[in-house]
This record gives sequence, structure tokens and C-alpha cells, in this order.
Amino acid sequence: MAVRKILVPLSGEATEAVVLGTAMTVARRFGAQIVGLFVRPDPTEALPYLGDGVSGQVIEQLMQAARESANKASSAARTIFADAATKAGLPLVEESGGATMPSARFVDATGHRDDVVAAHSRLSDIVVFGEGNAGAAGGSTLEAAMMSAGRPVLIAPRECAGEVGRTVVIGWDESAMAAHAVTAALPFLEKAGSVTILCVGEHTLDPEPGSLLADYLALHGVAAAIHLAEKLEGRSVGGVLLDQAEKLGADLLVVGGYGHSRLREFIVGGATQHIRSHATIPVLMAH
Repeated sequence: MAVRKILVPLSGEATEAVVLGTAMTVARRFGAQIVGLFVRPDPTEALPYLGDGVSGQVIEQLMQAARESANKASSAARTIFADAATKAGLPLVEESGGATMPSARFVDATGHRDDVVAAHSRLSDIVVFGEGNAGAAGGSTLEAAMMSAGRPVLIAPRECAGEVGRTVVIGWDESAMAAHAVTAALPFLEKAGSVTILCVGEHTLDPEPGSLLADYLALHGVAAAIHLAEKLEGRSVGGVLLDQAEKLGADLLVVGGYGHSRLREFIVGGATQHIRSHATIPVLMAH
């Protein structure tokens, strides 16, 4: 598997420059095209909620205001994207076919954000989101890319990552989600200088699960060490994974996402929610 298309949903916020910096680091590493996707809402979707008593003139004024707001946000997103591409040394292109690689392309689409991002994600190799400032990274849009579209997502930290994938830690628990994350991360693992399989246990840790994964990676030419860590009382698995990954000097953590239902994780918390809200290094996640 090769990484050729990296999708970054944009909204025109200044903080997205950091996310784009991390995404462009990955694009240069794999010679990929990075696509900045801005989704403008369709103002006509709000018409059923305005009620019968609203005059046509008011409706037109509201729709015009919505269009002007979307134009302003799109212009900001395009400028941020172009500046990030210039800084990274990636040429801006209008179409994918025959484009120089690596390269950068801006796309302006209209529709419901989660639906549009999911549609574009299905034909992307990685979808990149920024770390949440007041909540989980990417919100429902990340879930649309990972759960509805079935694509791996990369959570970028608040500071631009100069390297992504030189030193990789895999959070391994034998789950299908973790296995999907590993296969999605193979392009990174095959290029990595160091790979560590991190197993977090309650008490006595059995290295066999890590050994099984190490045998699989060896078939792909990836030599992986195994690191065992206890889950201390009062600590979440997500917190242990992040702490151990940082101690091991990782610039990429690979984990499965949503081993429990999203509703349960939202209500009582879980590893996925913790990592989405607290990641300080790039995290590749898949379901």
C-alpha cells in the first residue's frame, strides 16, 4: 500500500496552519498529494426550519448572509492552505491527473460537512485532523471519516510535527481495530527507523500477543521490539499509551479506535476519547 492522497478538512481557522504543517510533512515523506477540503453549507437546507411566516425577502437576506460567510471562510482556508504549501515547498495544482508529486490541491465543496468529508475520505489514504482545544480532535467529522468512510485518521498535535513516523509505537491489544490500524500504518512502519509494540496490561503481562504482531511485521521487513507496561490504578489506557509513547521517543503512535461504542466512550470515557483530547504527538487511528 502506498500513501498517495492525504485529505485535510478545513474550516478557515488560523489554527489549521499547524495541522497542515504536520500533514505536509507526511506528504513530503511519501511523495503524496495533500488535498485541503473546504465544505460550505448549503443555505437551502435551512429553509424547512424557517417556518411559513418568514417572507421571501427575509429568506433571501439570510441566504445571502450565509453565502457571504461561506465565501469569507473559504477564502481564509484557501489562503492558509496556499501559505502552508509554499512553506513546505509543495506546488499548488488544480487537478490530480498528471500532477507533480508531492503536491497540494484545494477543493471547495458544498453540502453537509460530515457527509462530504466522508465521501472524499473513502478515496483518500489518510485523513488528517487537528487536536481538539476544548474537546476531542475532529469532532463528528473525524468519526465520519474513520467510522462511516472506514479510513485511517491522523491526529496532528498542537505544535507542527517536524518528523512523523521515524520512531513508531504501536498500542497493541489484539483487537480488530488495532489490527486495522497496523495495516493502515504499514507505509509508515516500513519506512520507520524504530518500531515498538506497546502492550498495556492490568497485572501480569503476557508477551505472546506482542510476539504474534512482531512475527507479522517481520514478514513485511519490519523489525519490532516489544515493550510491556502496567496499567496503574486510576490511569486510563489512553493516558498510559500516550505517556509510554512519549517516554519511548515516538513521533507517531498507532492505535485502534473505538473498541467500545462511541456513546459509551462519550459518556464514561475511554482510550479513544482520551487520546483524541490529549495527544501531544501525531496519532494514527483506525477502526
